[in-house]
Amino acid sequence: MSGLYRRLLRIVLAAVAGIAATAAMVRLVTLNRRRSPSWTLLVAALATGAGVALTAGLVWWAAGPRDHQRRSAMRILALSALFGVTLTLVLARILIGPAVEALPDTQVFLRAYVAVLAASLAVTAGFALIGALSAGALPLTRLGVPPRAGPYRTGVVLAVSGGVLMVPGLLILVGTAVYREGALGGNLHLSVLLGAVAALYGLLAGSLMGLLTVRVGQVWRPALAGGLGAGLGGVVCGLLFPLLGVSSVIRSGWGFVLIVAALIAVIHLGWGLSVRRAMTRILQLGERRGRPLQVASRVQVNVVATVALAVLAAVLGLTRTLGEFVTSRPVNPAPLRVTQPANMDATAFCPEPSGVLERAVWQVTTRNDRPDLSCQNRVYPLIRMPGPSAAAEEAVPAAALAAEQAAESPDPAAASGFDDVAALVRSARREVLFTTMQWEEGPLNPGQTLARALAGLYAQVKSNPTAYPQGMDVRLTLGNFPVLSTFEWGAEVWGALRDLTAAGVPLSDPALGWRVQLGNYVGTFPHSHVKLLVIDGELLLGAGFNYGYGHFPRGHPSGRGDNLFDLGLVTRGPVAQDGVTVFEDLWTRSKVVECDDEPNAANPQRGCRLGARGVRGGPPEVRDAEPAGTQRVFSLYRREGFTEADQAVVAVLEAARQSVDLLQVNFSMDVGCIVALLNPALCTDRDRLPYMTALLDALGRGVRVRLMTDAGGLGGIENRIALAYLGREMSKRSIPASRFEARWFPTPLHAKAILVDGQMLVVGSMNLHYSSWTQGPLGLAEYDLATTAPGVVREFAGIYRTSWPQSGNIVLPPFLTETGVGQP
Repeated sequence: MSGLYRRLLRIVLAAVAGIAATAAMVRLVTLNRRRSPSWTLLVAALATGAGVALTAGLVWWAAGPRDHQRRSAMRILALSALFGVTLTLVLARILIGPAVEALPDTQVFLRAYVAVLAASLAVTAGFALIGALSAGALPLTRLGVPPRAGPYRTGVVLAVSGGVLMVPGLLILVGTAVYREGALGGNLHLSVLLGAVAALYGLLAGSLMGLLTVRVGQVWRPALAGGLGAGLGGVVCGLLFPLLGVSSVIRSGWGFVLIVAALIAVIHLGWGLSVRRAMTRILQLGERRGRPLQVASRVQVNVVATVALAVLAAVLGLTRTLGEFVTSRPVNPAPLRVTQPANMDATAFCPEPSGVLERAVWQVTTRNDRPDLSCQNRVYPLIRMPGPSAAAEEAVPAAALAAEQAAESPDPAAASGFDDVAALVRSARREVLFTTMQWEEGPLNPGQTLARALAGLYAQVKSNPTAYPQGMDVRLTLGNFPVLSTFEWGAEVWGALRDLTAAGVPLSDPALGWRVQLGNYVGTFPHSHVKLLVIDGELLLGAGFNYGYGHFPRGHPSGRGDNLFDLGLVTRGPVAQDGVTVFEDLWTRSKVVECDDEPNAANPQRGCRLGARGVRGGPPEVRDAEPAGTQRVFSLYRREGFTEADQAVVAVLEAARQSVDLLQVNFSMDVGCIVALLNPALCTDRDRLPYMTALLDALGRGVRVRLMTDAGGLGGIENRIALAYLGREMSKRSIPASRFEARWFPTPLHAKAILVDGQMLVVGSMNLHYSSWTQGPLGLAEYDLATTAPGVVREFAGIYRTSWPQSGNIVLPPFLTETGVGQP
């Protein structure tokens, strides 16, 4: 064996020994299952750092002290990439399992977050080793870098670059691939994607390498070279992978690993050779001028190192905040406490429904001796967003409607469906119960329409107190919506208090019997997604829309309207008492705002705080079930420990015999199916939500199913994955593709509605999404109304009939499916 091959064998053995030692150290520190996951990851990070240093030292020792200049730079860079990928795989295998298993099964989001942290640590360590071993391929000693400092500096550079850009780079690749329908297919498209992400990595790594080795004035050379070299490597991979049939190889686990290793090796090779050339050019310029002006000063290196440490500390602080943010805090899975109407004996005569669909839902809603409040109701036209609609004109007395219209903006562009809700509020005689998930803050926000309506209601009570002899009770609670920009839960409750105060709504006026209470749901993962309004225990609204700007029309004076389409169903009658039950359940799961005095509009949080949980109550005179019509309406609620709505939706889909028309912003599998972006085969039957099973069974019975859904955002990606799975499963079951059609809704969509057999309509807040269908303690609180009222069924069918020809055909990315699902 020649000396060259003996040295190569020593290098490989040294790298294997170092990686094995690193794996053993990390494995030892993860054996203690009693240690918290955060401490496990911290100790594992320290062990990993020591292991990377050991591995780099062993490899340099095996290479020989005088061999660094003679060894092929290309071979060094390629082997470095191979060893780094190996270390990443070993650490990921060791770290992710123990870190995740140390957390309760109910902490789904926290487990996913810890898994991402563990994966990030493994990737960062792998890139650190790649950098440390690559030092010998760069002319660092000629630039004045001490021999022992070279592996440290290159290791830090690639660890920071690889670790920082891992998640955004993956998101860029995945998101663009799905939208342009070219992931692992379409040579030019994939080459552009990989080239752009690789160039970003190379630019960052080259900039850091330059800052740690040469003067600031010359940093642009390794930065530009790194970006061009890495980007060229990405482009080459993007051009070659489709030609080599990568789309079939990547569907296996080891095939995916092989492709990733090859990609990293080629990109790193392009980066290393280009940066090496740039540094050599800097040396040549210095030699030509006769003075080595290119070497970075000690001050520059120290400043860069200090800034890097500061950034790392900030990232660690953000990581801790993010960990706290994603922690699941269920409220209480106790059974639902049902409020019996005061005159229940007088209304306990609802006959059992005879229709197949009504009976399917009725059998769910009357379990455990729950009162049947589904009959003797009246249903009004749908509230449509961005609106306006005819619901308020029929549901609200003329005087209250006129008062609300007088208070509205004279600008026709300001009109919206929120005005219809405001008119319902103005019609109250004794009580207003309201909940929504989101109350978006800012000038001319939708919540201000509700605040103005309450101010108008207060003015009515004040000007004519004899018409309100028992006063007015108002309770509002928000859903604890997360504010992602600040990683806070429940901050919007203070915006709602600000809008109420600015509109002149007092929290209390004892002389008039006026009382307003504001609460915030206490659960996080799950929070409350319910949108509900109950007026006087008689009038009920179940809706899908939040109080966010998107539901305004595009010409709205706020400048933030987006024509976001959504629906709400309004009914009057006994079923409203079930709405009271739902609100009271949410209220007891909310913390109520307590203030020392009337809040100040400029700073409502001063002197106010979230206090104790809400207490059931309300005026007894509005707790009777009052008949108002002849139509059936079913109240469907779900939250942790109570899944009535899940069961009812599945029951009505199982009862379908002719058709199912879905208008749904979301159409997803379980959360784990997001990995289908990397390997569609990983999205399997175990990820199928109950509604999807019911739809597949219906399709198998010959039911025709149509879907209009949304193409945008993360939901659009998840929708594509679910459609691909549905197509594969239909093909497996030999179900004709013509039975299912799917299209993109023609405008931005937020609705959640189902029409079954042209007879039963389900409208509300419950998405066909894993966040609404998780069994056990983690699913969101949701609320739907289901009805067979002919008028509103015809109205929705008309919306569907009008929108269908305007909707766009869905063509799924070829890497997800080849079945053509969604095409007529």
